[in-house]
Amino acid sequence: MHTCRALIVVLSSLSIAACATTMDRTPSGPPAYREGFAAGCDSGYSAAGNIYYRFNKDPQRAISDAMYASGWNDGFAVCKGKYDNIVRSPY
Repeated sequence: MHTCRALIVVLSSLSIAACATTMDRTPSGPPAYREGFAAGCDSGYSAAGNIYYRFNKDPQRAISDAMYASGWNDGFAVCKGKYDNIVRSPY
């Protein structure tokens, strides 16, 4: 019974995380950084196993636009870490 309750809590948490829009998570900053962060965040959630997100990176822009690349890297790390923590959480 305890396992079922834990599973329900985890699934509920994942559902809530999947419903958050990217702009809810995007920090302030220059537009290029924010766009990179949003794309990186989507990619981080996808890499961590969230089926509601897809890998999203503009490789040419990441090479030519340091702000976009920095935002993408930050967004990927933050959102992948958040989702990994939800998945690993015992409750």
